[in-house]
Amino acid sequence: MRRPAVDDPLWLGQYRVLAELARHETTRVLLGSGPDDRLVALALPGTAGSRAETAALSAVLEADPDASTPWHASEFHPGPSLPDVPDPLPEPAVVRLAAGIAAELTQLHSAGLAHGNLNASHVRLTSSGARLIPRAAGKDPADDLLALGALLAAQSAIPEALRRCLADNATAAELLEAIGPATAPWPPEVEKLIAERTAELAQFLDAQPAQDATEPVIYQVPDTPDSPEPPRRPASRRGILIGALAVVIAGLAAWIAWPAPDALPPAPQPPLVESGFLVARGHPQFLQFSHDGQLLATMNADFTMDVLDVGTRKPIGRRLGPFPQTGLTGMAFSPDGLALIASRVKESQLTTQTWDPRTGRELGAPLVVDGIDRDGGSPALSSDGRLLAVPMASPRRLDLWRVADRTRIGSIDTPATFHYSEFSPGGRALAVYEWDGHSAHPGRLRLWDTASLKPAGDPIALAENDQLCCLAFRPDGRTLITTSGEARTAAKVHQWDTTTHQELRPVFTLAPAQIDQQSGTVFFTMALAGLDDQHLLALSAGTLVVLGLDGKQEGAGLPGVASLTVSPDRKTVATTSGSTADKTVHLWREP
Repeated sequence: MRRPAVDDPLWLGQYRVLAELARHETTRVLLGSGPDDRLVALALPGTAGSRAETAALSAVLEADPDASTPWHASEFHPGPSLPDVPDPLPEPAVVRLAAGIAAELTQLHSAGLAHGNLNASHVRLTSSGARLIPRAAGKDPADDLLALGALLAAQSAIPEALRRCLADNATAAELLEAIGPATAPWPPEVEKLIAERTAELAQFLDAQPAQDATEPVIYQVPDTPDSPEPPRRPASRRGILIGALAVVIAGLAAWIAWPAPDALPPAPQPPLVESGFLVARGHPQFLQFSHDGQLLATMNADFTMDVLDVGTRKPIGRRLGPFPQTGLTGMAFSPDGLALIASRVKESQLTTQTWDPRTGRELGAPLVVDGIDRDGGSPALSSDGRLLAVPMASPRRLDLWRVADRTRIGSIDTPATFHYSEFSPGGRALAVYEWDGHSAHPGRLRLWDTASLKPAGDPIALAENDQLCCLAFRPDGRTLITTSGEARTAAKVHQWDTTTHQELRPVFTLAPAQIDQQSGTVFFTMALAGLDDQHLLALSAGTLVVLGLDGKQEGAGLPGVASLTVSPDRKTVATTSGSTADKTVHLWREP
C-alpha cells in the first residue's frame, strides 16, 4: 500500500482517493473513503466493457464505467490475500474460508453472473471472514465451484462434508447451507497479518469529515501553540471501528509474539507528515502564503493566478489572467493581506500589477519597465511586495523600484554578465550574485543596504566554478543560504553569516537538477530555511528532504515535488508536483 501517484484522481465519484492498494498489468486498485466514512476498494480496469456485469455485482457499491477513468467501488476490508498466508490452513479455518467464498458466490450467481477467475489471489482474509474480490468475467457458475474445489484442495485438511458437496456438483447456495455457521478463529499467523494490514491503514486515514467532491478541500493546522483549542470533533464511525479493531488485533499479535516484545522496534517517525491538501483550479506551479497564513496564491501552468481562502476552503475573487507566454518572476502579499503583487516578464518588458486578492480588482496602474536584461538576470520582488530589483541591459545595473507609487529609488552597479538577486525578509538588504560568464573566473556575492544603496561590508569571494543558482535567507535575515551547481553536477550548499560574511558551517552537496524526459518538467535543486532553526529544507532532484544544518538527511524524502513554499509561522510546507494533470497542493507538517 502506498500513496497515490501525482497523476491519480483525487476523487472518483463521491469517494476520496487515499492510497494505492494494488497494481496489475490491466487493473489498479485504489483505497477510497465514502461520505459515510466507509472504506472502499476502487478498481480501475483497463477497459470499460464490463458495464452490465459491474452494475450487477452485489459486492459493488457504485460504478461509473462511462467515466474518462472507468471505475467501480466495493467495500474494503483490511487483511492479507490467501497467498500471503505462509502455511496451509487447519480444518476449522478451511471451513470458515469455504463459507465466506460460498456466500460471495451465492450473491454473484443469483444475479446470473460468474466470477470467472477464482484463485487464491482474489481471496482476502479479514477479521469478518473470507472475502472475494469482485469480478464478473465468467460465463458458467459451475466453473467457479470447480475453481473453489481446487483452491480448497491446496489446503491441508478439507472436511468430508465439503468434499461431498463439491463432488456432487452442488451450487454455491447448497454448499453454504451444508457448511452452516462457521465462526472458528483464524490461525495466529493470519491474525497477525490482519493486524499489520490494519495498522498500515492508519497513515492514510484522518479524522476529517468527507467533503463534497466538487469543492476544494483543505485541512488546517493550528496557527500557534497559544491558539485556543478548537471544540473537540466527535470521532468518525470509521475511526472508532478501525481504532478498536487495531487495538484488539494488536493485542492478540503481541500475545502471539511473546516473549520477544523487542523483536519489532517502533518505526522512526518521518520528518514530515501530510496534514491535508487543497485543490486549485489549474495546475499550480508557484505558491505564496499571505503573511497571516489565511490566503494562498497560486500561479498556474495555464498562465492564470488564483487566490484560495484558507478559512473558507474556497477560491475567492475572480481568476487573474491568463497572461499568455509570460514568465512569473515574483509573487507576494502586502503585510496586511489587502494586496497581491505579481511581476512577470515578456521579452524585454517587466510588468508588475497589484490586485485586491478577495475580489480580483486591480489596484492602481501597473509598473511597466522596458529594456530589462533578460539574458543576465531575473527581477526580484521583496517578500512584502514593496520593493523590486530589476536587471537592466544598458548599462548593466540593478534598478530598485518602489512598487506602490511606481518610483525608481536608485541603481546598483552590476557590470557582470550574469547577476542574480534576492531580498532579505522585510527588504532591508539585497543579496546580489555576480559572475562574468567565464568558467575559470570565480563569481562574488555582495550584500547591499536597500535604504542607502551602499554595500554592506566586503564581497564574498566564491570558489572557482561555484556558480550560484539559488539564494535564500533565514527568517531573521542573519543567515544566507546559497545553492550552486549546474545540471548533471552535484549542487553545493553554503551557509553564510550576513554580518561577518563568513561561512557558518562546512559545505555539503545535493543531487543535481533533473529533467523529466516524458513531461519536460525541470526539477530544480535548492536549499532554504526549514521549519525550525536546526533544519533546512531542500529540493534535491525532485525530492523534498529535511536536512540538519550539517546536511545530513533525516528520514525519507517526498518524491515528485516541483515547487514549495513555507507558511509564515513555519508550521506548514505547501508543495506542488511536476504533473500538469495534478491540481493538488499538498500540505505537510512536522510529526
